[in-house]
Amino acid sequence: MKNTVTIGTDVDLDREVVLLPNGRRYTSADAEAEADAIEACHPLGVGRPSLDHGISPLVSFRTRTSVKQRLESIADATGRSQADIAREALERGLELIAA
Repeated sequence: MKNTVTIGTDVDLDREVVLLPNGRRYTSADAEAEADAIEACHPLGVGRPSLDHGISPLVSFRTRTSVKQRLESIADATGRSQADIAREALERGLELIAA
């Protein structure tokens, strides 16, 4: 595994006995096999590239139903994501307001 994520305390499965609901011992080999299966379905590091350097900030706000419907309509018509359209609209709007 290239990247490691620890949830809770580490358990040394070679030293500590962890039993599954069926009574079978859960081993390091079991844990590795599960980790490999998860990584195969959800590769780490896959996703939209950063818009800046590092992690892009998230902006969230509420809007009127009519605005959301227009956003959905434009996204459907253009094949673009709603996020991409909203990002462009916000950037253009900010430029107009600042001018």
